[in-house]
Amino acid sequence: MEHPAVTEAPTERAGESPWVKLRRRKVVQWGIVYAAGAWGLLQGLEYVSSTFDWPRQLQQFATLALLIGLPIVLVTAWYHGDQGRQKVSAAELIIITLLFLVGGGIFWRYDRASLAPAPSTASPEGPGVTPSTPSVAAARSIAVLPFVNMSGDPGNEYFSDGISEEILNVLAGTPELRVAARTSSFSFKGKSMEVPEIAGELKVRMVLEGSVRKQGDKVRITAQLIDAQNGFHVWSQTYDRKLEDIFAIQDEIARAIGDELKVKIAGVAKPGQSSGGTQNLAAYDLYLRGMALWHTRGEKELWNAVDLFDQAAVADPTFAQAYAGLALTYTILPSYSARISWAAALARSSDLALRALALDPSVPEAYAALANNSMNDLHRATADALLQRAIAIRPSFATAHQWRGNALLSGGDLTGSLESMERATTLDPRSAVIGDNHAMTLLTLGRYKEARERCERVLEFAPAFSGCLQYSGIAALLLGDFAAARPVLERLAAVKNPSASAQGRELAEALAGRADRHDVARRMAALPFNSNVNAASGNALEDQMVAAVLMMLGENALALDYMERMAGNLGNTMDWAVMLPVMDPIRCEPRFVALVKALQTTDPYAAKVCAGKH
Repeated sequence: MEHPAVTEAPTERAGESPWVKLRRRKVVQWGIVYAAGAWGLLQGLEYVSSTFDWPRQLQQFATLALLIGLPIVLVTAWYHGDQGRQKVSAAELIIITLLFLVGGGIFWRYDRASLAPAPSTASPEGPGVTPSTPSVAAARSIAVLPFVNMSGDPGNEYFSDGISEEILNVLAGTPELRVAARTSSFSFKGKSMEVPEIAGELKVRMVLEGSVRKQGDKVRITAQLIDAQNGFHVWSQTYDRKLEDIFAIQDEIARAIGDELKVKIAGVAKPGQSSGGTQNLAAYDLYLRGMALWHTRGEKELWNAVDLFDQAAVADPTFAQAYAGLALTYTILPSYSARISWAAALARSSDLALRALALDPSVPEAYAALANNSMNDLHRATADALLQRAIAIRPSFATAHQWRGNALLSGGDLTGSLESMERATTLDPRSAVIGDNHAMTLLTLGRYKEARERCERVLEFAPAFSGCLQYSGIAALLLGDFAAARPVLERLAAVKNPSASAQGRELAEALAGRADRHDVARRMAALPFNSNVNAASGNALEDQMVAAVLMMLGENALALDYMERMAGNLGNTMDWAVMLPVMDPIRCEPRFVALVKALQTTDPYAAKVCAGKH
């Protein structure tokens, strides 16, 4: 009977070097094969994750698991690499088991840490807004930076800016994308900041930048999409076309971004159409100039915008966006200029907005202008419906969110107003106008310190912005910090109405008990409607803030007289004044209750303040 052959374990050879031992036991070969296989697996996983938008953590877990597996594979190879003839002792088996346990423990700990919620931190945008950095910002969030003008002519700056803005507007119509608003993304123009730093400020993951060279009837546009998380270029393209193809280029860029981010761009025009709203280059050129001025606000700038939009409409009478631009300008113009009455401005704005919608019912600016006009007419439900329609067309339309916040504030829904303002601030964190409206909502909630901080952040990048100089100064007065309020109000007068140069000092002195309160209050109560835009009025405060100051001065009767007189004017802001907690001493008086009714609004504090007083 034959006995099976017994294979003996190989014996160590005298003088054999460690490297030779590793090769003989095939540890090196196993390591190379494992590393190559792991690399290939990770490359394939990265491609599949990108294609199907799988969570990034999946690739991180796979990388960690493969790293943990490497020493386990090498130890196993040491014992089984030489055709399995090396026996494993009990002690060695324990060592291998411990490697598995330690590796598994590290993997489990990492898995728990990656899934744990991030610690809560104070948000610079106020309650309800979570701060973000490029590493944690939503993958489908993007900022379009102003394209660099490479034409050699500074006069073409508006054109390169306009190209960027039109691409931004197309992207902003996509519900799946969060697009930083024009005001914020353009605030970094000309500043030497790295893309990740800009993305961190705007709380976006992706950044689109580029350049425009316009020469004669030709244009070259270079665009590149950058992932701010790692600084890599996701996509880039150069377009050399005739100027008449500018609209097609904008749509191509937007479509390419949609392909990269795996979203369908809603605003891209159909073949034969133009997302720019016109095929007339002269009209489009005038429109871009007008929109650039509209964003800057200011009396002179807005009247110049009116002239440019008018010229655009003459050049192309079917250009809906030109009429929408006019509607947007007229709806805010009386807040900056005494040259036109509220009645004339709002009537003109509504007519132009309706004409724009008749030509193109998908223009969100027209709905927003109609909404703002409706709010001034106290038709708040209509205003809200119109603004929600504008937001449905362009979800990242920051101005629509801002104006909806104003409409909700006007109607007494302070919580809803704050939510809309926070959304607007998130979309456009460097908008001075949104910042001051946000601060106003915080004032109505009695959150004076936060309102002051909100405006101080705005004043860091817009130190001469009158809206936030006003609200910062008023918040300081409400907090009893009269010494701090005085220089801020003096700055307000210097930039808005120099005739009010003494106003800050007089208010601070009177409230501190060092001047005649009644005399100051009497003069302020006699101010006419919208007096802050009158260069000779001696007042730099908006009407609702004049009412608040009268209450701070303890002149309740004068405050009621003033509010009743202001409420009779179209475009008055006494509904905002009603919402301020400083009104509590007169909130239950019949005259105040009648005022609330006349303003067709709801007093959010009446039930609490007036309980048991009637």
